Amino acid sequence: MKVYVRKIYNQKGEETGAVLSASFPAPTTLHQKYNIENRLIDYAFTTLYPRQGLNIYRDMYVDTPSITVIRDINDLTQEELTIDNP
Repeated sequence: MKVYVRKIYNQKGEETGAVLSASFPAPTTLHQKYNIENRLIDYAFTTLYPRQGLNIYRDMYVDTPSITVIRDINDLTQEELTIDNP
């Protein structure tokens, strides 16, 4: 399985995570996507960022097996806002 890793950096230039996506010649089914993403998650925990607390997010599109991995989330800058109801 070919996997692309795109690193994410904070404003200080420190690596804070990565987006991992698998490449396939045809769209995947929901079941295939779930299995592939589980393999990507395992890779993130065991190889990419071992022994680190991670936040993992899955891509919502069925034909895109992809996850976003964030580490050191508490060190990222944050902004608080309020969204009014329409």
